Amino acid sequence: MNKTELVKELRRRLERKLPKREWARMEIVEATVEELLSLIQETVWNGEAVSIREFGKFYLKKAAPRKARNPKTGKPVQIPERLIPAFKVGKGFRNYVRRK
Repeated sequence: MNKTELVKELRRRLERKLPKREWARMEIVEATVEELLSLIQETVWNGEAVSIREFGKFYLKKAAPRKARNPKTGKPVQIPERLIPAFKVGKGFRNYVRRK
């Protein structure tokens, strides 16, 4: 499921729960998803973790420097230390997937 499909499904689910007069404001759903993802990215980039209880934790981890080989030339290449975005699955999410 990509972001567009996520927004459509969220709208569909909310339409069942909200009164018809609220449907006109459903573009709020798309804006909310967009801002939530942006906020997670910015927070993690600033070095803070984002923990959503029972769902998981978004954070940055350091990848150690290492040696690799250029696939075209076969020459060794030094890859420097770098930051990598990571996600650790929460207990509630893990248990939900195991039950399905």
